[in-house]
Amino acid sequence: MRNFDAVARLLLVAGAFAAVGCTGSRNLADVDYDLVFTDVQPIEYARILCRGIPMEDRHTCMTSVIQHHHIASRRDGDEQDVAEGPFVVVLEEDVYRGSYVSQPLAAAFTVSNGYNICRGRYSALAGDTEAIFRVRCDDGSRGDANIILDRSGRNGIGKLQLTDGTRGDIVFGRAAVGGAFL
Repeated sequence: MRNFDAVARLLLVAGAFAAVGCTGSRNLADVDYDLVFTDVQPIEYARILCRGIPMEDRHTCMTSVIQHHHIASRRDGDEQDVAEGPFVVVLEEDVYRGSYVSQPLAAAFTVSNGYNICRGRYSALAGDTEAIFRVRCDDGSRGDANIILDRSGRNGIGKLQLTDGTRGDIVFGRAAVGGAFL
């Protein structure tokens, strides 16, 4: 019976990959980050979070992220799921992990790769006219980050651009960030 459950889960994940295709339903570069929310599929979270995983383990990582999303999306969240949660930045191939806090007119995140800490914040109360995070890292790097919520309003994706041209992708929220490799 245990082998049957494992095979059924594998077929479910394979079906999910087939439904959206290996390259996905869209290019993340086409996301309009000026919107408040968009439709984000679990495979998009998996692509970002598993990007730096060696190819022989990437499928396992992606399966794990998708399964985590499926399970976490089923549970009833509370208000804290919107106000705070995990925040991951994949900067080039380096993974920065941390958390965010959010209020209606302000938000902040702190992430680290173990050597460097980066902090981002925006505050309409402090005069920011756009919901763009101003990012500063302990190594002197600076830049901007922009995020967009998925339809649940509790998770999402984003982009980070440093002034030196370095780019990164963001995944945040309890259902989006998870899996055995994270």
